[in-house]
Amino acid sequence: MDKRDLSDELIFANRELVIQNQEKAKLAAELILANIELDLQNEEKIKRANELAIANKELDFQNSEKLKRAKELISANKKLDLLYEEKEKRAAELIIANIELVFQNEEKEKRAAELAIAYAQLSFQNREKEKRAAELLLANTELIFQNQEKEKRAAELIIANAELVFQNQEKEKRAAELIIANAELIFQNQEKENRAAELAIANTELIFQNEEKEKRAQELIIADTELLIQAREKVRRAEAEAKKDEFFNIVSHEFKTPLTSIKAINQLLEKTVNKTDKSYAFILNASHSIKRLERLIEDLLDVTKINAGQIDLNITEFNFADALVNSIFNVQQTSNQHQILLENDIDIRYMGDQFRIEQVMVNLLNNAIKYSPNSSLVLVKAEVEAGRIIVIVQDFGIGIAKEDINQLFKRFYRVSKTAMHYQGVGLGLYIASEIIKKHNGSFTIESEPGKGSSFHFYLPLEPQEVNQSAIS
Repeated sequence: MDKRDLSDELIFANRELVIQNQEKAKLAAELILANIELDLQNEEKIKRANELAIANKELDFQNSEKLKRAKELISANKKLDLLYEEKEKRAAELIIANIELVFQNEEKEKRAAELAIAYAQLSFQNREKEKRAAELLLANTELIFQNQEKEKRAAELIIANAELVFQNQEKEKRAAELIIANAELIFQNQEKENRAAELAIANTELIFQNEEKEKRAQELIIADTELLIQAREKVRRAEAEAKKDEFFNIVSHEFKTPLTSIKAINQLLEKTVNKTDKSYAFILNASHSIKRLERLIEDLLDVTKINAGQIDLNITEFNFADALVNSIFNVQQTSNQHQILLENDIDIRYMGDQFRIEQVMVNLLNNAIKYSPNSSLVLVKAEVEAGRIIVIVQDFGIGIAKEDINQLFKRFYRVSKTAMHYQGVGLGLYIASEIIKKHNGSFTIESEPGKGSSFHFYLPLEPQEVNQSAIS
């Protein structure tokens, strides 16, 4: 019975291979037809480009002719403008000359009238000067008499002022002596008050210092107790984390063996059961569930290795484009709703762990598909800038709130608003970020709720030592 089963399986496998070869032949024929159509389209484009080039040359020639004629018209207009300007200048000069002649005649008449008035004023001024000279003689005699009287009174005032100055000096001396005595008394009183105030301040300072010392002693005691509590809490958490990691490791290994047997049985059923049978849909559903369990077990094993610092990179040189294409191909097979489009690629050799880089890409692409149920497009971009590789995975899904972005790379973290609607345990982004850190890279996220998210990771191109401390 075993040999018959094996022969049936071989016959079934051969039929599937024949069908696959026929499909490949059809696809190859379709590709050849598509290439022929592209060649025809390219020839048509070349013809149209040549016709456009000829038309552009004719237009350039016509434009140059128009420019020549326009320049000639402009030069003729400039000459006419110059002639009109010359005529207007000459007419304006004649008008100005006539105005100047009229103005000169008027000025001559004004000056003649002014001269007559000036002669009359001079004769009047001479008469006035004679009168004022006589008046000045009388005023001078009066001034001489008044000055003599003032000199007498000034001598008397000088004597009286000298006496007053002497009396004032005596008063000032006595006032200064009184001021000095009062100042000494005030100073002595202030010194006494200052000393009393200083003593009071010193006492208050001593009381305050004693209170401060007591407060600090109490704070130190509280701080010591807090440090002890924190140290115990750290030890407790470390032990809990270690136990949790050990539990995950044991559970993952324990799950792996029976899951392998279940997977083999399911694959055998998938091959033997007819695709038209109702049970075939349940077998396919079981296959998807097995794959999801495998990914979960692999994620748990990776987390335990990361926490134990035991995850190592297999550093080799590889074509970075291959890693992107492989990741996109593998994820695309799992989703018929979404199209993953590689917008631009980079042909560059990179030193790193290709398997782990592909793991990062698969995690990001799975998340993009999972959290964009109403969208059908996921974009992948790659470029080299400032000595580093930049990879962007963009979706047009539900997006992420600002307060959740900084928490996404934490282990087991899931956004509370979406956790109930989407499957997962919150390990994919944590593992991806730790792998990128170990390649000395970094992550950034740009997102807007309702419009989608962009995950960016950066990898340096220069050879660097593997960051052993990035995963601990």
